[in-house]
Amino acid sequence: MAFGSIRMEPVFMVLGQPAATAACLAIDQESPIQGIQYEQLKARLIADGQVLNLAIAGEDD
Repeated sequence: MAFGSIRMEPVFMVLGQPAATAACLAIDQESPIQGIQYEQLKARLIADGQVLNLAIAGEDD
């Protein structure tokens, strides 16, 4: 059911970009995907325009 649900498409897209970015970093570094450092992945995702935190009005960070 989830694959046919339009509400799931944004979730797939949001998860696809970091997964692909992590895979590319692992290939470039010739290391397993588990060897990718989060800070490096985070920096690359931010540079690519990925939203990592959603600020909601009225909520504290």
